[in-house]
Amino acid sequence: MKRFLCRIIMTVFIFILGISIGYAYDEGEVKDGGQIIGHVKFTGNPPKLAPIKVNKNQDLCGDEKASEALVVGKDGAMRFAVGYLDKIEKGKKIERQKQTDLDQKKCLFAPHVVTVVKGTELAIINSDPVLHNINIEVEGIQRLNKGQPKQNQVVVGKLRHVGQGNITCDSHTHMRGYVHIFDHPYHAVSDDTGSFTIDNIPPGKYTLKVWHESWKVTGNDDDGRPLYDKPIVLTKEVDVPAKGIAHVNFELK
Repeated sequence: MKRFLCRIIMTVFIFILGISIGYAYDEGEVKDGGQIIGHVKFTGNPPKLAPIKVNKNQDLCGDEKASEALVVGKDGAMRFAVGYLDKIEKGKKIERQKQTDLDQKKCLFAPHVVTVVKGTELAIINSDPVLHNINIEVEGIQRLNKGQPKQNQVVVGKLRHVGQGNITCDSHTHMRGYVHIFDHPYHAVSDDTGSFTIDNIPPGKYTLKVWHESWKVTGNDDDGRPLYDKPIVLTKEVDVPAKGIAHVNFELK
């Protein structure tokens, strides 16, 4: 009986371990790597979002700030969408010395959305002559909470949990941003042309996803911040050619 139970326990352990190993990222040299260029577009007329009221330091921040939940440029180009490969298990080496900068400038997070690899450095800068207090919550759990009372003060942290990080400032309730933490290096944020580029991908078939925070307001939290509908995630299958480029189009409306 004991031997039978031991076999069951060992089988379950191997099964669970196999799942975790199955999604581990194996980094190395990539031969004949290809590239994905994603294009994210808003179709139709984008809604005009109400500005967000500023509750503190209005002499510096102004009385209100334009919402960055939906930034649409020429020909419907959507900024601040995150493109990434889903569950990629093998590919290029991670730049572990890479530092990602996130500025607090004129009472906004700049850029509004960033991506990082878990365990790499995120440098948070306070370019304003007022107190900022950055708060990063990943999947509902607070992972970083630091006050920055001095101008040009820098806090460097490492986020070690994969997922969507919500960024707020405890001193200024109108401030909001996002950091997406991945266990691989194949991700990027769309620019003001609505495009993002993911390079040096091993040739083959992949699942490409695009995340957008959503712009549909559902209410306000206790501090007056707008609450939005759940993020939008679009999915497409893509075949990456050796030494070639795969263009992939996404549309939101």
